Amino acid sequence: MFALAIVGVCIILAATGQLYMKKGMNVVNSDSKDLISSQGLIKIIFNKYVFTGLALYGIGTILWLFALAQLDLSLAYPLISIGYILTAVLAFVFLNEKITLLRWGGIAFVVLGSLLIIKSG
Repeated sequence: MFALAIVGVCIILAATGQLYMKKGMNVVNSDSKDLISSQGLIKIIFNKYVFTGLALYGIGTILWLFALAQLDLSLAYPLISIGYILTAVLAFVFLNEKITLLRWGGIAFVVLGSLLIIKSG
């Protein structure tokens, strides 16, 4: 059960990391015309939001290794799909992204699939 809690923390860290990276890219993209140049990449990496998002991903990756030591990969990895749901909700709430009914339907299928995977474990 503890390993599943770690997976939950990993999911939260990944979704929050995505939110921060998107917020950072919104800032960088409005400031820079050439994001692929070395100067543009430095702007991206050292943007406080992008950097925070990458740090959250890094912490999540380390915790993921602990979870993998305890769980079957065939159980743990599909649970990552729950992050899609959380990411969509965070984008809707904090980034004011519009999510269509069709997209919510797709997210509902992800929830159903994740529940089936949890029940099988």
